[in-house]
Amino acid sequence: MEKITNADGQHLIYVFPDEIKFFTHFLEKKGIKWSQEQKDSSIITLSKSLTGYIKTPRRLIHIEPKYKEIHLDHILRLYNYVYSYSDVQDDELLDINESTQSQNIVNSFLRKLRENISIGILQDYFPVEKQSKFFKGNVDYVSTYKNMMKLRNDPVQTKVYTLSLNVDINRLIIGALQIISRSGQNSSEAIELLGYYDNVNPITENASEFLSKIHFNSKNIRYKKVASEAAMIIDSLFYDGARGNVGGESFLINFDLLFEQFIRKILLEVTEERNFSIWKEPKLLGTEYLNGSILSSNVYQPDILYKFNPEDEERDYQPSAEAVLDAKNKAYGVFKNADIYQIMIYNQLLYAKKSILVYPSFFYKPATTFTIENTRIPVPDIHSVFIDISSPDAESFKRAINILIEDIYDILEN
Repeated sequence: MEKITNADGQHLIYVFPDEIKFFTHFLEKKGIKWSQEQKDSSIITLSKSLTGYIKTPRRLIHIEPKYKEIHLDHILRLYNYVYSYSDVQDDELLDINESTQSQNIVNSFLRKLRENISIGILQDYFPVEKQSKFFKGNVDYVSTYKNMMKLRNDPVQTKVYTLSLNVDINRLIIGALQIISRSGQNSSEAIELLGYYDNVNPITENASEFLSKIHFNSKNIRYKKVASEAAMIIDSLFYDGARGNVGGESFLINFDLLFEQFIRKILLEVTEERNFSIWKEPKLLGTEYLNGSILSSNVYQPDILYKFNPEDEERDYQPSAEAVLDAKNKAYGVFKNADIYQIMIYNQLLYAKKSILVYPSFFYKPATTFTIENTRIPVPDIHSVFIDISSPDAESFKRAINILIEDIYDILEN
């Protein structure tokens, strides 16, 4: 496995001539722009927020996480926590072990899927519209009467419940199997397993979001790990369709975005505190004009708000919040100027009394305070809190989450 150069906060990949076609297709699929200047220079720069691996026709490129203290399996744990974890029965999703490594995700998925198929494939009853000679199911009597007047052979318009494999978890499984079936190494096994799932509509994109909306219960809980790995494969694994496994099994995760989602889930769900909220859409920050004509506009969207009031009477019905919280995946760069300026603007726009920046760490770190030495600033203190993302097992990881929550409340309530 070949490692790549880190330069100026980016991953730098030197491209060989026989890799240009592959990378053109790969980057397009991933929505990553490859400028003509870089292409002519045979280089690719990737954001350090990305981690995983890329398999080209000639080599396997390992894209290390931005922190040397953790590995990809720690990042995959964050993914499992955000999209799959609900309570103690899911603790295996939070343990760090070899099966969570990205190179083993496909093998782990296929192995666990086979184990579950041997126990039983998920099915459920779904309503199906049909015409019949007999009165059964939920009959539409008006349509049936009209059909009888027209002397139709099957006049009864009814809705009957039929047992089907087309359940949400199976849709994720099929989506993942279809991707794996395009590989070289595991294609035959994936094709074989696809045979168990006839007439199932696959999920082909936004699988993580789809997974987060699935309700797990006693009947389907054994498929939770399978569903989580299936969603990860659909969203993050890439196979070069033309070359199969020879030049294409690639896996990338946006670590920065995942960290933001991780902090949001903790505050919105673990705390069970309705006072935390997020904006689904950004708000207008300002507009650029030229001779009265609009040239452009900027928007803003804080990560998390505490006690947000969309129409505060005391502020002339302007939006306000008690506190603004922003997640920053910058373990080595606490209180960077750009982050301070950003949260100061959020604070002033929302008349907030507290500002909190949330950072990752690799051991317990107490909360700190950055004080702006200017008496004209209405809220000069900006607080930092930290969460240890390097914990080796589920118990210590959950303990780190609880410590983060306690540190945040200590700031909010004092």
